[in-house]
Amino acid sequence: MKRLFFLAISIAMTAMLSGCISWPEADTVLIETDISGDASTLLVPDDLQYFDTMEEAILHNDMDLLNLNIDGIIKLFENDEYAVLFCREKAGDNAGNDAVSVFKFVVKTDGNRIYSTPVAVNRKPWDGHKLFVKRAKLDEIGEVRLCISRDSLRLFKVDDTKDFFWGLSQTERARNLKIEGQPVSEVIEVELDGETWYFWYFEDLQTDKRPLFKDIREYTEDEFIITMDQ
Repeated sequence: MKRLFFLAISIAMTAMLSGCISWPEADTVLIETDISGDASTLLVPDDLQYFDTMEEAILHNDMDLLNLNIDGIIKLFENDEYAVLFCREKAGDNAGNDAVSVFKFVVKTDGNRIYSTPVAVNRKPWDGHKLFVKRAKLDEIGEVRLCISRDSLRLFKVDDTKDFFWGLSQTERARNLKIEGQPVSEVIEVELDGETWYFWYFEDLQTDKRPLFKDIREYTEDEFIITMDQ
């Protein structure tokens, strides 16, 4: 029988004060994963099931943590090893809120490209993100720091040699986002809970600095310099 090991990361908001930040109401699920050391490196099992499409792979997943209601693709990244799919998850009529869900698949080529069942999954409800930002009294830059402070979110990259960062922003000024003077790779406008938000990512951030912050609410020397100026 296929063995799955699930790791759900859920840390209380009060952890912010000790420098440990987590997205509220968000689960990052890793399957047969070793995250000791570099949390952005994923070790996948050998006995994955493969399907012709990512949709089939998602439908056949063994993860009961997510009640999926995918309502559109935000961004798809693919290469010869992995595929990473960012989706909008629509809330049902009676409960829940819109969310961003992301799936990582192992890719193989056997005549055609085939996709494994997801090896990592993350779900972020938009209302929970907004609430955390409000209660933590974060400004626009602090919201970006919140996003990149989570090493587990960096698992969702297709090239292990690159430093991939991504996040959500409530401001259109995210289009001007720069980290260490490097412009954001892309900003995608999406509607969640009837509001416009901005999905941003850096495909490969070139810097020797590490994504560690003493306080996500303000800049400290030798940390990432983040701006949203024209």
